[in-house]
Amino acid sequence: MRMKYYFAAGALLLAPCLVATVVSGLLAGGTAHLWIGLATAILAALVHTLVILFMMITGRVLREAMRTRPLGQDMLSELNQFFAQRKAYPLTILGAFSMVVAGVLGLAGRGFGISHWWHASVGLIAVGINAWTLREEWRALCANQGLLDRAARALDELDAQREEPLELPPEPPKNWRKLGLIWGLSAWLPYLYWSLINWRGDFSRVSIHPWVELSALGFGVWWLARKPEPVQGAS
Repeated sequence: MRMKYYFAAGALLLAPCLVATVVSGLLAGGTAHLWIGLATAILAALVHTLVILFMMITGRVLREAMRTRPLGQDMLSELNQFFAQRKAYPLTILGAFSMVVAGVLGLAGRGFGISHWWHASVGLIAVGINAWTLREEWRALCANQGLLDRAARALDELDAQREEPLELPPEPPKNWRKLGLIWGLSAWLPYLYWSLINWRGDFSRVSIHPWVELSALGFGVWWLARKPEPVQGAS
């Protein structure tokens, strides 16, 4: 299934969630609005992140195709124009960032006494930005998919003209050391969120478990995956 259909499913879920967030904030507020807004912010971040990942992966594939295969001049010009524009990136990041800012202002209004008008104003702006972003992301995904299909057809034609099979380079190994380090550090983010945001800096009200165990697991992977020191030859 093409990526635009996954995006369409996410966008169809996100659109009513945006409406429900605004309606619950204007009419009810309170806990209902908090949970609806939290679910909407998480869903928006997931949808926008999906677009960013797809753009990054397809961009890497197309760059490798340009570097390793003798594509035609028309195809190269179209690919260069694609990489020069990248207009979906700033909109996608802005859509996700606006929802996060609106959510943080909502929590800050509860815990730190910031006026709720800040949260309401930024929230309405974030909803408008996300509605606009979803439309532009759909257009970018359709254009990206069309370009990817044309590049795939060009590569298939080149492969059909080859007399000997193409030898693919071996897949690079995963960097487990980097993954372990990221895991070990990011495991503390929920603990810091609950301590600093939810309990306003009262660390005694939040348990360090299971975050310390998850962090230790990540650092353990980082330690086990470290590169061995090269053996120096005897002089």
